[in-house]
Amino acid sequence: MEVHFIINEQAGDGKGAKVWAILRKNSNYPYHLTERRGHAIELAKQLAGQTSESLLLIVIGGDGTIHEVLNGVVGYPHVTVGVMKAGSGNDFAREFPAFTSLQEIENYIATKPIKRKTVDFGSVQLDTVHQRYFASNSGFGLDADISLAASRSTIKKTLNKWKLGSVVYALTVAKSLLAFKPFNAEIRIDSDTRVFRKVWMITVSNQKYYGGGMKISPHSIYDDGEFELTVVHSISTLKFLTVFLTVFNGSHTKLKGVSTYKSDTFIIEPDRVVGCHTDGEYIGTTSDRPVICKVDERKWYVADQRE
Repeated sequence: MEVHFIINEQAGDGKGAKVWAILRKNSNYPYHLTERRGHAIELAKQLAGQTSESLLLIVIGGDGTIHEVLNGVVGYPHVTVGVMKAGSGNDFAREFPAFTSLQEIENYIATKPIKRKTVDFGSVQLDTVHQRYFASNSGFGLDADISLAASRSTIKKTLNKWKLGSVVYALTVAKSLLAFKPFNAEIRIDSDTRVFRKVWMITVSNQKYYGGGMKISPHSIYDDGEFELTVVHSISTLKFLTVFLTVFNGSHTKLKGVSTYKSDTFIIEPDRVVGCHTDGEYIGTTSDRPVICKVDERKWYVADQRE
């Protein structure tokens, strides 16, 4: 098995660099440092495309770096993705196995046959040319605005140093909430079209967590061929804060104003332009065309070193 490292040294306010500095002392594997936003997509795609042999890509970074790597390996079933967490939220590592040392990686490579988990790919089609893939979730509305605000937060660096990176998400909620205007949306779910009024957020999930440990979709299963839709709607600002506080343990799904559905395809049509994120990465806004979120026919594979 061929092994390459993809490292985002800036992840977690420099945590990526610290993790890599420890590993590289004893590692002889090829490595690639990301230099800019989107670079991990290019690196992963290049590495996946230059060989047909079994390839293990070890990602040292946060959820954003992992998201980029997964977008680069779409359509390459010979690629297995391994993770060493070095971000601030690390929601990906809450659901999927993560390596903690070089020895674990070498033990994994030595195991025959290689163990890996099959995971569903999600795709988001914002318009005729804008398509993005996600592993964990995609969101529209307030949570997308929060993702954008959190990424631009001036206090994120300080909180990351104190290991309070997830607090950034909570602090930006209040600011984003005051500025946000709810919207209406039609959502096609299988053969039904449902109309939602005063929508705060729409999230399509393939795993349970986002936002630094929030259990947005407690019943999601990452390999069942379906996604879970969560719509927060028809509630006041004060009631939304109640929903927000209960999302950490997943009990928000029992509250009035939170609707959940399960399907392999959701077609979403907001009545105005709203922001969109995939795996917590803000990717732009909706257009005048319906948004299509669906389970892609292709899969991706994550290293599973658990006994």
